[in-house]
Amino acid sequence: TNASGTSSPATVTITVSAPTLTFSPATGALTSGTVGTAYSQTLAASGGTAPYTYAVTSGSLPAGLSLNTATGAISGTPATAGNASFSITATDANGATGVAS
Repeated sequence: TNASGTSSPATVTITVSAPTLTFSPATGALTSGTVGTAYSQTLAASGGTAPYTYAVTSGSLPAGLSLNTATGAISGTPATAGNASFSITATDANGATGVAS
Protein backbone atom coordinates (compact mmCIF):
# COMPACT_ATOMS: atom_id res chain seq x y z
CA THR A 1 0.00 0.00 0.00
CA ASN A 2 1.32 3.44 -0.94
CA ALA A 3 0.97 6.77 0.88
CA SER A 4 -2.45 7.49 -0.67
CA GLY A 5 -3.84 4.14 0.51
CA THR A 6 -3.89 2.34 -2.83
CA SER A 7 -1.87 -0.58 -3.97
CA SER A 8 -1.16 -2.52 -7.12
CA PRO A 9 0.21 -6.00 -7.57
CA ALA A 10 3.89 -6.42 -8.27
CA THR A 11 5.41 -9.21 -10.27
CA VAL A 12 8.71 -10.58 -9.05
CA THR A 13 10.92 -13.34 -10.36
CA ILE A 14 13.26 -15.56 -8.41
CA THR A 15 15.65 -17.93 -10.15
CA VAL A 16 16.74 -20.91 -8.07
CA SER A 17 19.67 -22.95 -9.37
CA ALA A 18 20.89 -26.33 -8.21
CA PRO A 19 24.32 -26.32 -6.56
CA THR A 20 27.39 -27.41 -8.49
CA LEU A 21 28.77 -30.54 -6.88
CA THR A 22 32.55 -30.94 -6.81
CA PHE A 23 34.60 -34.03 -6.10
CA SER A 24 37.68 -34.90 -4.11
CA PRO A 25 39.95 -36.17 -5.43
CA ALA A 26 39.34 -34.12 -8.55
CA THR A 27 37.67 -35.81 -11.51
CA GLY A 28 40.08 -38.17 -13.24
CA ALA A 29 42.55 -38.25 -10.33
CA LEU A 30 41.97 -41.66 -8.78
CA THR A 31 45.12 -43.52 -7.75
CA SER A 32 46.28 -46.52 -9.77
CA GLY A 33 45.82 -50.05 -8.51
CA THR A 34 47.86 -53.25 -8.75
CA VAL A 35 46.46 -56.69 -9.61
CA GLY A 36 46.15 -58.80 -6.47
CA THR A 37 46.75 -55.88 -4.07
CA ALA A 38 43.96 -54.38 -1.97
CA TYR A 39 42.74 -51.02 -3.29
CA SER A 40 40.78 -48.29 -1.53
CA GLN A 41 40.00 -44.76 -2.71
CA THR A 42 37.07 -42.59 -1.63
CA LEU A 43 35.44 -40.17 -4.02
CA ALA A 44 33.79 -37.49 -1.88
CA ALA A 45 31.22 -35.02 -3.21
CA SER A 46 30.72 -31.53 -1.76
CA GLY A 47 28.92 -28.32 -2.59
CA GLY A 48 25.40 -29.65 -2.03
CA THR A 49 23.42 -30.86 0.94
CA ALA A 50 24.57 -34.02 2.72
CA PRO A 51 24.03 -36.90 2.75
CA TYR A 52 25.19 -37.90 -0.71
CA THR A 53 24.62 -41.17 -2.56
CA TYR A 54 26.89 -42.51 -5.29
CA ALA A 55 26.29 -44.71 -8.33
CA VAL A 56 28.28 -45.93 -11.32
CA THR A 57 26.26 -44.43 -14.18
CA SER A 58 28.38 -45.34 -17.20
CA GLY A 59 31.12 -47.83 -17.86
CA SER A 60 32.13 -50.22 -15.11
CA LEU A 61 34.65 -50.48 -12.32
CA PRO A 62 37.61 -52.81 -12.84
CA ALA A 63 36.93 -56.46 -12.01
CA GLY A 64 37.30 -57.03 -8.28
CA LEU A 65 36.40 -53.48 -7.23
CA SER A 66 33.06 -52.21 -5.96
CA LEU A 67 31.51 -48.88 -5.03
CA ASN A 68 30.01 -48.20 -1.59
CA THR A 69 26.94 -46.17 -2.61
CA ALA A 70 26.68 -44.46 0.79
CA THR A 71 30.30 -43.36 1.22
CA GLY A 72 31.74 -43.14 -2.32
CA ALA A 73 34.51 -45.60 -1.42
CA ILE A 74 35.87 -47.72 -4.26
CA SER A 75 37.52 -50.77 -2.79
CA GLY A 76 38.46 -54.37 -3.36
CA THR A 77 41.30 -56.24 -5.00
CA PRO A 78 41.78 -55.65 -8.74
CA ALA A 79 41.63 -58.96 -10.60
CA THR A 80 42.90 -58.01 -14.06
CA ALA A 81 45.30 -55.46 -15.52
CA GLY A 82 44.07 -52.72 -17.84
CA ASN A 83 42.41 -49.33 -17.93
CA ALA A 84 38.79 -48.80 -16.93
CA SER A 85 36.64 -45.85 -17.90
CA PHE A 86 33.56 -45.13 -15.81
CA SER A 87 31.47 -42.29 -14.44
CA ILE A 88 30.19 -41.95 -10.90
CA THR A 89 27.19 -39.75 -10.21
CA ALA A 90 26.74 -38.22 -6.77
CA THR A 91 23.26 -37.15 -5.70
CA ASP A 92 22.72 -34.87 -2.71
CA ALA A 93 19.83 -34.87 -0.22
CA ASN A 94 17.84 -32.47 -2.42
CA GLY A 95 18.33 -34.38 -5.69
CA ALA A 96 21.16 -32.23 -7.12
CA THR A 97 23.64 -34.32 -9.09
CA GLY A 98 27.23 -34.13 -10.24
CA VAL A 99 29.27 -36.53 -12.35
CA ALA A 100 32.91 -37.57 -11.98
CA SER A 101 34.51 -39.36 -14.94
